[in-house]
Amino acid sequence: MESSIFLDYRCHPPSGGASATLVSAFSTTIPVLAVGTGQNQITFFLDEGVADSSAVVNCDAPPSQLSWQPKQKNVAVGLEDGRVELISYQAGSATTVSANTSIHSSKITFMIWSPSGSRLVTGDCSGICCVWKASVHGLSPSVQYKKGSALTCACFTTGSRGLTPAFFFGSESGTVSYADDLGHCTDVQSLSSCIDCLMFYEGKSRLVIVTRSLLMTQIQVNEDGRVAPVMKVKLSVAGDASSRGVREVCWAGPGLMAAACGEGMIRFWDLAKDENYVLTLTSAGLKRSERAISIAFNPLQRYIAVGTRDGCVCMWKFVGDYSADNKEKSKNQTAASDWIALPTVGVSGSVSNLTWGPGQGILAAGGDYGCVMLTETVLHRNLNEGVAAIQVNSDTVMIETDGGNKCNVNCGINVKGLVVDDHHLVVWNGKEAQCYGIENDGTSTTQKSDFPSSARSIALRKDTLFLATDNRLLITNLQGVQRMSVSFTEAEGLPMLLDLNGTFLAVTTDLGVIKLFDVSRKEPKPLGSSGTFVDPFSNVSLGVIRSISVNADGTRLAILSDRVHGGLKIREPDSRLHVYDSDRDIVDSYDFKSTERTPVSAFWDSKEPKLLSCETHLSSGVQGGGEGDKEAKEESKDDVAEPKNPTATRVDATSSVVPVEIITMFVDADNGIKLQDSFALEKPMELLVGINVPRLYFVSREMEDDDGAKSTGVIMPSLASTVMRDFVGLEDVDNTTKQALLDFSYNLTIGNMDEAYRAVKLIKNVGVWENMANMCVKTKRLDVAEVCLGNMGHARGAAAVREAKKEPEVEAAIAAVAIQLGLLDDAVRLYKECGRYDLLNKLYQGQGEWEKSIEIANNEDRIHLKTTHHRYAQYLESIGDTAGAIRNFERADTYKTEVPRMLFDQQRIDDLEDYIFQGNDTELLKWWAGYCESMGHFEKARRYYSRAGDDLSLVRVACHNREMTAAADIVNDTQSKSAAYHLARQLEAMGEVQEAISFFSQSGCYNHSIRLSKAYGLDSELMSFALKSRPSSMIDCAMYFEQKGEYEKAVQLYQKGGDQTKALSLCFRVGKEGKHGDAMFDVLQGLAEDLGGEDSGVAMSNADLDRCADFFIQNGQHSKAVELLYKKGQKFDYAIDLCNDHKVTITDEMAEGLTPPKSDDPVEQERRNETLKRLAKTLKKQSNFSLACKKYTQAGDRLKAMKCLLKSGDTKNIIFYAKQSRNKEIFILSANYLQSLDWHNDPDIMKNIITFYTKAKAFEQLASFYDACSQVEIDEYRDYEKALGALKEASKNIAKATTGDATTIAANLQTRIYVLEKFVNARRSMKTDPTTAESICLGLLNQPGTEVEESIRVGDCYALLIEYYHGTGNFQDAFDLMEQMRSRGIVLHPYLETPIMEDIYEGLGKPVPSNFDNVSGGGGGGGGGGSVVGSDDEIEDEIGEELDESINESLGSDDSFNRK
Repeated sequence: MESSIFLDYRCHPPSGGASATLVSAFSTTIPVLAVGTGQNQITFFLDEGVADSSAVVNCDAPPSQLSWQPKQKNVAVGLEDGRVELISYQAGSATTVSANTSIHSSKITFMIWSPSGSRLVTGDCSGICCVWKASVHGLSPSVQYKKGSALTCACFTTGSRGLTPAFFFGSESGTVSYADDLGHCTDVQSLSSCIDCLMFYEGKSRLVIVTRSLLMTQIQVNEDGRVAPVMKVKLSVAGDASSRGVREVCWAGPGLMAAACGEGMIRFWDLAKDENYVLTLTSAGLKRSERAISIAFNPLQRYIAVGTRDGCVCMWKFVGDYSADNKEKSKNQTAASDWIALPTVGVSGSVSNLTWGPGQGILAAGGDYGCVMLTETVLHRNLNEGVAAIQVNSDTVMIETDGGNKCNVNCGINVKGLVVDDHHLVVWNGKEAQCYGIENDGTSTTQKSDFPSSARSIALRKDTLFLATDNRLLITNLQGVQRMSVSFTEAEGLPMLLDLNGTFLAVTTDLGVIKLFDVSRKEPKPLGSSGTFVDPFSNVSLGVIRSISVNADGTRLAILSDRVHGGLKIREPDSRLHVYDSDRDIVDSYDFKSTERTPVSAFWDSKEPKLLSCETHLSSGVQGGGEGDKEAKEESKDDVAEPKNPTATRVDATSSVVPVEIITMFVDADNGIKLQDSFALEKPMELLVGINVPRLYFVSREMEDDDGAKSTGVIMPSLASTVMRDFVGLEDVDNTTKQALLDFSYNLTIGNMDEAYRAVKLIKNVGVWENMANMCVKTKRLDVAEVCLGNMGHARGAAAVREAKKEPEVEAAIAAVAIQLGLLDDAVRLYKECGRYDLLNKLYQGQGEWEKSIEIANNEDRIHLKTTHHRYAQYLESIGDTAGAIRNFERADTYKTEVPRMLFDQQRIDDLEDYIFQGNDTELLKWWAGYCESMGHFEKARRYYSRAGDDLSLVRVACHNREMTAAADIVNDTQSKSAAYHLARQLEAMGEVQEAISFFSQSGCYNHSIRLSKAYGLDSELMSFALKSRPSSMIDCAMYFEQKGEYEKAVQLYQKGGDQTKALSLCFRVGKEGKHGDAMFDVLQGLAEDLGGEDSGVAMSNADLDRCADFFIQNGQHSKAVELLYKKGQKFDYAIDLCNDHKVTITDEMAEGLTPPKSDDPVEQERRNETLKRLAKTLKKQSNFSLACKKYTQAGDRLKAMKCLLKSGDTKNIIFYAKQSRNKEIFILSANYLQSLDWHNDPDIMKNIITFYTKAKAFEQLASFYDACSQVEIDEYRDYEKALGALKEASKNIAKATTGDATTIAANLQTRIYVLEKFVNARRSMKTDPTTAESICLGLLNQPGTEVEESIRVGDCYALLIEYYHGTGNFQDAFDLMEQMRSRGIVLHPYLETPIMEDIYEGLGKPVPSNFDNVSGGGGGGGGGGSVVGSDDEIEDEIGEELDESINESLGSDDSFNRK
């Protein structure tokens, strides 16, 4: 990476004076800046601010927009009066090709070219958008669109490279339109405020909109032009940005937007990661009062420039990775850390616009003061044939020879490149080249020539120059006179970079073509065919070539390149070093990414074609150490990832820490790129200049000794060198030895130790053998190391080799050798490599690096952590650091013995007491209390015993002093068992038996309490002590109580003591004697239950079980016998028989206990089912139907289970059980049961009846149910329509039945349906056709047989006719019908209303009887004699609707059932 500075050049217009810069734009192809000034002129400036005085265009109005045509030297100009012009620029002239005033009549607000340059889009303040076609004749309008408000901005989409480019444009009214050049225009978004910015996010094909109200909107753009809103977010911007908007916005990376909003910061929005952050101007060294008002981004160098209100241009460079996720950054890093500040440049006024030029490092800053051009000057350096040329500043070059002679050359031009050899220096700036002769061994120079040249790169060999100009390689003499040229085709591209090594020249083009030439003759001779800079596997370009270096025999070319990102074509340094092999015509690569480094320069040795040197820098986000951070560097060396080549181990540097690292490597066709050595580049050396075995050369900036340098503080660069590792002490050997050492180093690098040994076996220099021994550590060759140490005369090292062979790991053995050779860093690395952190810990201890030792023990060798702290404490004790020793003894957990020992040895008794008191460690407190007690200091001993919580010792001291009351208080307060025991023994000795028993019990020593209780006849407390004592004591106490006739206590203690046989025998014996009544039965039951229990640990035998059960039965305790049989004996059948025989009520708990466990054995399972059926039968006899149902279900007899459940009357469970069983018989039983309930008032029951009959396919029963439904509708609700529907459902279902009576029933149903239909029709037609209705009713009443009475209530038919006659005034016929009803025994009142009957009697002049129902007896025909229950209309409607619903559901439900 070259050092660089920015130089500012004032752009003076040809007319003189200063004029405000309104707009400015750089050409995309040449370094020419077009500026629109306040003098209504368009002027053109070159890259150093020099005006092209012959290229000035005068305008009729102030220019408002400038835009260069891509790939052409044409610039489009938009004026404030709406004029659109196209100006063609050539060096020395500017011509207006076309001008148009017919389209726009107001200020041009935007002007953008399509990426191909074939179309131009313009917009103005009056709302007109125009698409222009570009040709050699200028601009011609193609299509225009008219909007209702001023247009503000526009942008093209990604897919706009064809003939019909699509674009978006926005307006002040907030409308965003999508259009092309074919007349298609659509409004795609309407926002509430002015559109300030439109940008197209190519990575996600999104349009980004920023409005005046600070609303950022993203819309997705599909290939067909359809758009969809993605997200909207309100931007947080301070100040008055809400009134002026956010207009200064640019892309600063893929999906990364940057904006200058008039604040003291730059705001960034990362659309790809949905994050945002800020970059403050103070980070570039500006004051807090500065405000950013303009912004521009250079994708080639990843520079972002910001112009401020107070006249400063500050710049930052992006050094991060665009593809990295911010989540991968450390906690102390933010996205702002990806930007590093560059030097700030001041101008004379507010910077209102910024624009970057083509190529690298050209920036124009414009404002009211005019325009200033900032040009980046890279400080170059070159080494050739022992002479170095180092650029000091923009126009000065220092020449220094390897002998130390130096001189400065003031060139008078802005140097943009230089080359040197032992006789000449050539510099150039892109417009001219100068040649200087080096004289007097490099102490002076003379200018030999100065000639115009636009060469991009120049190479020098003796008196011949090679110039890369346009599409040719020119070969000239030192005066620039052309001798010949080599042309490059359009497919090959333009030659960009040249490099020469000896007689070999390398050329690379902008299209990645590589050409190598032999220039030893007059005419260059191509070496093979052209190569390409592409991946050898995918044939994809590896990037843009940044620098090249050719080796000494012209077979290889080292290449550094940049990767290109996205549509912005952002360049990012590649972490790979590429080497093109001309013999194989492929590119090999070595990636430094794993070590987080990037190569910045590479140089081949001038003689050895395999030896390559490279300078690498830390990548972004990696924190490097400074000069004063050596300790951190040393600690982190061990964490470096080793390269694949085991011999290429970093020796003096670690790529994870140091900022700059120099790497040497060998490159050949067989082994590829192999790292040979690496070391940190430390101050004052700065940059690698080249390599010339045995030295590497650098630019050094060390303070000069002369007084002028000291007074001014200027540090001039100089040439410095360092000797390669394998040549240390052998700098001045002859060429034969030098070549042998090179072969030795090469073979060591590739791991060929035998060849390495043969290369140097004749050399007697100890340094060579020492280097080889050191390399044996790298290559892990113990055998060769032994030979090397022998040649060195290193006896101790040879002994170390023999001792090292005992280690099981090769790395551990090699590490031991490395220690003897003083290669401690390698020893550390090897111990880590093989995981022998214990040996590494010992190494650090031996070196006295205790902090590292403890860190290793804490992280990797924790088994020795305490040992390490103990040894460190011993070390601190030896040097008198008592406090540190105490801390580490504590960490080693050896302080309880070591700290007292140490302080006793030092006679620091008071300090020891303070340490123990403050530490509050229980063991130490006890120890110190014991020490005080031994010294007779009882009060102090008590204090420390109390603090340590040693209650026993406190009681012991109190008893020793005969303070028994105080001892008892201590025991009662602390509840210490050991203290209670000690006190009890003392009290027993003193004859205090009662108190001794109490404290023995409190201590848990119940055997002593029992002993004393028995001895002194204290039976009242003996039982409680016995139950708490051990089994043997329980048995003794049981025998004691048995002798005294306290049998219950005896039985309990026998049982608890484990002698169950004795306990049972005693129960039986006492029970037969009947001495204790029912009490012994309870004791026996409890005993039996405990036997065989999980807690007892004793199994109860069948004989004992039978004896207990028989004993209960004989004594009438049947329920206890049953519980014992099923709980302990698993005798379920016997227990069930007892329940049956002796009427023992079975509870839920007993029923579960009487249920045998499940078994996989079919025989056992069948036996279980039989037992369950017996149990269910017993439960059924006891009227416990629910429990009986459960047991029948468990036995698999669901039908009997349902029958039991039916007897229980539990309707809810009956329905649930039927649904779960899905059995035909169960369905029928359940439905039959439900019919016995009030189903006509409960819709759910009626629905379940229909469902169960349907699922059981019991169609005859279902038909009967529908018949019953029909009768209910007639009898209770007189709803003949619903009754008819129910009969029809009955008829449908009886048709599905297969029984013998089904035909007869079906015929009867059809007859009834016929009668019902006639009566229903009569009721319906009574109002519309009363004559027909009358005829139907009379026909039904006169119809012989019983069909009518079976189908309808005859009284309803009479009532219908009577009401009809009453309504028509035919009272006589009505009266006659009433008489017929009485004659047929039909009660009148249920069918006729009293007012109607009174009207009939009054109409005939008959007296109204007090009782119309003078006929006794039941009702006739169709239930005519029955009574009708009155019901309100709401219940009638609800029941009717539910019946309809049930009927409809039944029509569609023909579910089959599965018998389980």
